[in-house]
Amino acid sequence: MKSALLVVVLIVCIQATTVSELKERLSGYGDHPFSSSMINLVSVNMKTGGSLNELKQLLQQIKDELIALTQLQDQENATFTRRSQVDLAKLQATLEQAQQDLDNQRQEQSSLNNELSTLQTRVQEDQAALDRNSRGSGDAQSRLDAENTDFTVKYQDYSDAILACKEAQRLLMNLRGEGASLIQLTQDTKSNLIQTKENFQKIKEILEAHTKKSSLTLFQPIIEGLAEMTTKVNPETLNNVLSLVARLITALQEGQDQLEANHKTQIENLTRLGDDLRNEKQTLQVSLATANNRLKEIQSRLNELDGLINISNAIVEVTQLNIQDATRINELEDQEYSNQKVSRQTEIDIVDRLIEYINQKLSE
Repeated sequence: MKSALLVVVLIVCIQATTVSELKERLSGYGDHPFSSSMINLVSVNMKTGGSLNELKQLLQQIKDELIALTQLQDQENATFTRRSQVDLAKLQATLEQAQQDLDNQRQEQSSLNNELSTLQTRVQEDQAALDRNSRGSGDAQSRLDAENTDFTVKYQDYSDAILACKEAQRLLMNLRGEGASLIQLTQDTKSNLIQTKENFQKIKEILEAHTKKSSLTLFQPIIEGLAEMTTKVNPETLNNVLSLVARLITALQEGQDQLEANHKTQIENLTRLGDDLRNEKQTLQVSLATANNRLKEIQSRLNELDGLINISNAIVEVTQLNIQDATRINELEDQEYSNQKVSRQTEIDIVDRLIEYINQKLSE
């Protein structure tokens, strides 16, 4: 009975010694949970009288498994790192593309805004030019109408004057045919001479409103000659008046021809001006229509760009957040992997220390 009790006491003492030695050997690992577990494993094995060689083999298996697990974690971490790098590269490429799109869109927006401002100024200038053209066309037409009206009146005045001169010429020629020495005039002839004189006075006044030509100077001596002949016909006066009338007819005809030539030139000039203004109007209308169409295109594109810029901004912001999240996750994963690797290496070191301890026991 005393012998059995002694054996129990001996076993308890041996176990206590073993645990104490193991703790001392693993003192550098503090309260690491794996250290406690392994001390319990070894102490229990030795307490039950297990084979140290078998225990060593068990520890070696544990170490091999830990190494294998470490290698597996290394592979998994490498795979995760590669995938993370690929994902980050894709996110970075997406970000760079979105930023490039945003820059391009903003540049296009700026360029279109500049073009829009230029076109708006051009439209205003073209519209102002078109308004001036319209006023110029109206003015040219008014001048053309006035020229035609003025020409018609003046031409008719010349025609009336020439006709009156020819009638006076016939009257005087008839008087000369009756004899240049007539002293007495019939009442009808006298009346005709008086009427002719009055006609010349009226024609003179009418033509004075149209022209200041020297031909008008012929009227006064004709009028004076006719006045003189209303009382007495002097052959010299008669011939002089006839000569003056002939010269006046020629001068009036030349004046009428010049009036017609000037009128033709004026009509050609005003017609050409009208044609030029119509051509200018067509050019301005085409330019204005083209500018307005381009303005609509620009405004439509600017509206489209507003939407695209908003989308690009959103993509940039979301992608930046995704990159931040991915980077944070990678950092957490790297930290966890680093911690696991350190912990796994600690576990391997603990097993190595225990194997050393078993080898020491085997050599005793």
